[in-house]
Amino acid sequence: MPSLTRSLNVIGRCGTLFRSKRLESTGVDPFNYFYLFYICRNPGVSQETLGRALYVNKSSVTRHLARLEEAGFLTRTPDPEDRRSLLVSPTAKAIALLPLLRAVGNDWKSTLTAGFTEEETLQFEHLLQKAMANAEQAMGEESKI
Repeated sequence: MPSLTRSLNVIGRCGTLFRSKRLESTGVDPFNYFYLFYICRNPGVSQETLGRALYVNKSSVTRHLARLEEAGFLTRTPDPEDRRSLLVSPTAKAIALLPLLRAVGNDWKSTLTAGFTEEETLQFEHLLQKAMANAEQAMGEESKI
């Protein structure tokens, strides 16, 4: 039986390939899916908050946002309360893409839970949420070290 770590890695990598194939005609790469989804749901978010929410370092956030801004999916403006901080907002182009992003997410969930009963799907989601909370707690504790 594969280890939990290997299973999670394979699921993550397959999810990336799934998003890549489904989004290839949009100009959005599979990693930017999460950025766009978060930004569309939280317009005006700071780059720093976005990085923390997605567990991505500052340089990666900056690099991904630059690509998305160049492609016309978002704008970055100085925070009027803190000129060193940039606020990120979706453009109409990104908002128009949101239904496809949702569909891709729903299709991936359906793929992962194919053959599950409704009860198994709910239990799976619940267990993943618990595992995610444990991971987030561990990362919070690690950052204090």
